[in-house]
Amino acid sequence: MMKALRYFVAALGSLLVSGAMASEVVALKFPHDLPENTIKARTIKLFAEKVDEYSNGTLRIDVYPGAQLVSSKDEIRAAIRGQVDIVAPLTSYYVPLDDRWEIFNQPGLFNSFEHSIKVFEGDIGQTLLKDLDQFKVRGIGLWNDGPGYIYTSGEPVVKPEDMEGRKIRVTPSAPLEEGVRVVGASPVSIQAPDVYLALQQGLVNGAITTVTLAASARWYEVLTGMTRVLQQHGGYAVVINQARWDKLSEDHRNALMKAMADAQKWNHDVSVSNSAAAEKTLVDNGVVIQEVDGEVLAQWRDKYKNVYESQSEPVRKLIAEIQSAAGQ
Repeated sequence: MMKALRYFVAALGSLLVSGAMASEVVALKFPHDLPENTIKARTIKLFAEKVDEYSNGTLRIDVYPGAQLVSSKDEIRAAIRGQVDIVAPLTSYYVPLDDRWEIFNQPGLFNSFEHSIKVFEGDIGQTLLKDLDQFKVRGIGLWNDGPGYIYTSGEPVVKPEDMEGRKIRVTPSAPLEEGVRVVGASPVSIQAPDVYLALQQGLVNGAITTVTLAASARWYEVLTGMTRVLQQHGGYAVVINQARWDKLSEDHRNALMKAMADAQKWNHDVSVSNSAAAEKTLVDNGVVIQEVDGEVLAQWRDKYKNVYESQSEPVRKLIAEIQSAAGQ
């Protein structure tokens, strides 16, 4: 009788342990650097919700906004080391690993935001994402933000010579900095939170940034002109630590990638309208947008030839491929 009771208790304990293991929730840390009202943060939120839905609550994405867990410049390193699980930094942060990511920071290369989205989401972007696998991370998605243009105080610039003598804030990027130099201006590197004050105090009198950031950061209070010569494609490459991926069950991997497909579709559908809304905010607050015709755009591109020629051979090949496909 006692032997039977001991067997029953042992069996019951085994069932309880296995049941607890089956219901255990796997959590993945996903830090990012932006406020929760940005398109990046909104895409992450949707992604997390879909992961929860498709995994029936057994896989959870813990989101840490506003750089509270890790700074933007350290995100990739943290993911490689396994300190966090998923990150989605700007594409420019991948340049030290693979300089081909500079393709999205080539001034004047893309005809429009729609054109840069097509390249970013197409074969070129997908190849770059896949090739990150060699760095102990696994590329799982590409998300758009917005187009980067030239913003100035005073009247918007029209022709390249209108940039002469200006001090232009740029994000750290060799081709963007060189693009400023070849038109006679000086590139200045300033962290995004400090740009407003720098513009207000006249330390710089222009900036190259995405339309979404210019609107959300209220730079329209210190900048009054925008020139529609596309300087960069603002986008994010999403990666997961490879070791963490390997530990996920097949069901969890499937849930993660199904959620990513939904998040990418939503991001694609919203990115153009979101940028248009940001542009309207700028105009409503007094920013004058300068359109350029084909003849003037050709003048800008003629200046930017020196930028393209100074790139590494792999980047030059991508530039030629994009130009050929676009009939430039």
